[in-house]
Amino acid sequence: MKLAAVEVPVHVIEAVESPQLVATLKGHEEGVWQVAWSPDGKTLASLSTTTNQEIKLWDMAERKERATLRSDLGDGYGLSFTPEGKTLVVGHYKPDDKNGPTGGISLWDVATGQRTALLQHARPRGVARLALSPDGKTLAASECWREEAKGEFKRGLTLWDMASGKPGRSLPAEYTTTMAFSPDGKMLARAAYAIKDNRLDVVEVRYHELATGKELPALPNTASKNPINTLAFSTDGRTLAGADNQGNILLWDTASAKVRATLKQEDQRGVSALAFSPDGKTLAAAGSNAPGRDHQPGLIVLWDAVSGQKRLTLTGHTNAVMSVAFSPDGKLLASGARDRTVRLWDVTALPAASTASGGR
Repeated sequence: MKLAAVEVPVHVIEAVESPQLVATLKGHEEGVWQVAWSPDGKTLASLSTTTNQEIKLWDMAERKERATLRSDLGDGYGLSFTPEGKTLVVGHYKPDDKNGPTGGISLWDVATGQRTALLQHARPRGVARLALSPDGKTLAASECWREEAKGEFKRGLTLWDMASGKPGRSLPAEYTTTMAFSPDGKMLARAAYAIKDNRLDVVEVRYHELATGKELPALPNTASKNPINTLAFSTDGRTLAGADNQGNILLWDTASAKVRATLKQEDQRGVSALAFSPDGKTLAAAGSNAPGRDHQPGLIVLWDAVSGQKRLTLTGHTNAVMSVAFSPDGKLLASGARDRTVRLWDVTALPAASTASGGR
């Protein structure tokens, strides 16, 4: 019996490309979860979580791939250049049902593409998040592991000494969703939540003084009871921005620890990442999907960081945007998305702030 062929229509998502789009970098096998600029702006790193854990280094002069870094340590969760730009730091997490998560922190030579060091505890732990201090001396890593004696699943936040490669002080971790150092390197902000009776119990942004380890009063989340999934400091350190999966962006005044403004993404689109421009005037928000809707064309909203008004919406990604980062000179914005591309946007001439979406 011959089976009849059945044609299944395939819906291809279309996304209008904003005129600010200047380049689309292709080559990743899976979605791009994070992008990071080298301090001199000559290299862009992009991380894709795949079975082989793939990091690409892009030459920004040629806008071409220069190298692909691969590791067997697990998926990549965190990407940062050291201040001098010679080393790329990557966090790794590999699940293991029997022994608990493993992984570590790998250091790569940017010039050669070779791994130069590996930071691990005596019993390796999975690294779910990381943040490097502005002076490059301290690395904060949110870690997961299974305690050998009791077999209990544990979480912790370790401050690694980058000079010695040794773990230093530990901080309470609970579930840490994101971290950010203040520009002067004196403070560490982290979004955390606790679970009680299988429900969210405590959702807050905690503030630590690095020199003493003292925890300052938590920053209030006045927009929702949802975990904050991304944090970013303004360049002067006076504002901390955080966002959740329902499109709420909070701007905290770091001196008073109070919410200065709350910005709302259209259609309650979740915010995957935030980034301030080098001059501190613009806040970029990476847009993912609205609640209950998957595979929407991704967008990036640029906000006036002072007035809280929308300046421009950048479109072109065909799936959720997961990461945004301004170039050191502030002329380009790089973005990574689930559509497996890295895109570069010219942000040298932005319109004045307005309530209109612009660029759509």
